[in-house]
Amino acid sequence: MLRCSMEWSRADLPAWGTAARADFYVCLEIPGPWGALAATEARLLDPTVGAELEATVQGLGGRLVLIRHPERRTIGADPLAVLVSGGFADGGWLRRFEVGEPAELLAWVREWGGRGVPAGHDGGAAMLVCSHARRDQCCALAGRPILAALTREVGAESIWESSHLGGHRFAPTMLLLPTGQVLGRLNAVAAVSAFRAAADRALWPGGARKDRGRSHLPPEQQAAEAWALAEFGRRDETPHPDTAGISLAPVPAVDISSALVDGGVRVRLGAWEITVDVERVVTDGEAPVSCGKPPEPLYYWRVAPRQG
Repeated sequence: MLRCSMEWSRADLPAWGTAARADFYVCLEIPGPWGALAATEARLLDPTVGAELEATVQGLGGRLVLIRHPERRTIGADPLAVLVSGGFADGGWLRRFEVGEPAELLAWVREWGGRGVPAGHDGGAAMLVCSHARRDQCCALAGRPILAALTREVGAESIWESSHLGGHRFAPTMLLLPTGQVLGRLNAVAAVSAFRAAADRALWPGGARKDRGRSHLPPEQQAAEAWALAEFGRRDETPHPDTAGISLAPVPAVDISSALVDGGVRVRLGAWEITVDVERVVTDGEAPVSCGKPPEPLYYWRVAPRQG
């Protein structure tokens, strides 16, 4: 039996427009195993604290993600790493700090309130790769080999295993900070390239199969921007090794914006401005959206320039 990501990949439908929505991310290091519901079923996180933290973050418009390094399985007396990232519409910011225990982060989030850029040093860039096996086996099987390659090429301080990011069917799934861009179906070479783009506050143009969109946007704008990056992005002389031969260079995140207008989406990318129609299309095919679940109709977001 094929895994869900294999069935969706075989269908060869666009992935754009599928990034889970979040205005910001709060990422807390919790070593050890996570249950299917990470915030309340992680072995080393008090479920009451986890539930309150997740609800507080969600109530402010953000998303809580648990993170860990493969080689660290116990907490001991060491502090826990925290990544907080937002401001994606303006290119993004990332802050890093440490807490002694998860309850400290809960108090910090309540005081911050999801407003403005938190105090602290610039956290550079980070890539989170979902390896949440208890949620879906595709994430672990596809994500962990990518994590090993990224750690060798980029360094362990910037690469993290993460809990569920949404979209197992596009595994390996990954989140780039500080840009808030969500990607899927990348190999190791492309993942390194995407991380380096995020380090430059740029968006990696993965095209229809790999660029799921920026997470602060609704699906229609995610799809329209990903389409525009692939259609009008700067071309390199050499085709990218994992973008179906399209020669595309990363685009500064501040150079692209979009808005819902007259039933469509207006996208600005540098000197380009275009209005596109975006439609959710349900196909005749079926596949599970997660391993072990019954098949559901396959769907995608179709993007087309508006005529006239």
